[in-house]
Amino acid sequence: MSFSSETKEELCRLPVSRTCCAVAEMYGMLLYAHAFSHTEICMVTGSAALARRIPPLLARAFGVTVRRPEAGAGGRFVIKITEEAQLARIFSALGYDLKYHLTYHLNRNVIEEDCCRASFLRGIFLAAGTVASPDKKTHLELTTPHHTLCREVMSLMLDMDLSPKLTTRKSASLLYWKDTSGAEDFLTLIGAPHAALRMMEAKVEKQLRNRVNRRVNCETANVIKASNAAAEQIAVIRRALDRGGWDIFPDALHETIRLRLDDPTASLSELAARLDPPISKPGLNHRMRRIVSLARAAAEEEPT
Repeated sequence: MSFSSETKEELCRLPVSRTCCAVAEMYGMLLYAHAFSHTEICMVTGSAALARRIPPLLARAFGVTVRRPEAGAGGRFVIKITEEAQLARIFSALGYDLKYHLTYHLNRNVIEEDCCRASFLRGIFLAAGTVASPDKKTHLELTTPHHTLCREVMSLMLDMDLSPKLTTRKSASLLYWKDTSGAEDFLTLIGAPHAALRMMEAKVEKQLRNRVNRRVNCETANVIKASNAAAEQIAVIRRALDRGGWDIFPDALHETIRLRLDDPTASLSELAARLDPPISKPGLNHRMRRIVSLARAAAEEEPT
């Protein structure tokens, strides 16, 4: 089951305690339904949970009775309303005149309360929303072929401190979020806190994984850098020793040189701790620069 389907199942488990919220949720579904006109209402869904939720919502919101649909071809559920009396009750409750063709505009008088606005957006998501799995890049979208309606819904969301982006895809208009926090806020508002929490957990996990990867990469780069530096130091020292022997280095540096030659892979911190007496890492670093400088000078001298 997809994450979108799981989210819709979570939403369909929500009880509807107020009639006004039932009206608002159905209003969102109807505006984004397959057909919503003065002659026919048709809702099509692949969600069995939503197919079970719609009949009692219609009854609660409008006093309209429909049978629970059976899955048809491709596992789709279809709910149709064509009886004029039922259409009249729905249109009247939503403030539309059944005598005229429906213009897809948002009637905000139906969704004045905050709870009703959240229910309205829940209905839209149930009818036409999708959300990507938390293990993928964040993407939540609401799709409709009605461009004016899409802009009006966006205006409503902005008034509710939601900030979706608006775009078009072929003949459809989309409201969408690609930022996790925006998608989480929307899902929490419409009643899917568990889905929002899964997105939040996935985001934290990704951030932690990225932080660990960056640290590992940084440490690996440092190890490679230190290893290359040690190899260069040893090569220069050996050339100098082959050319002029130990006498080219002061006696005070011999112990450090032997430690470096005996353990090419040791870090400066490890070598500094082995000296007698031990010294600091910056102190050893300064000493190694002096050794390398002397070694290079000796290696570059012309033989007499």
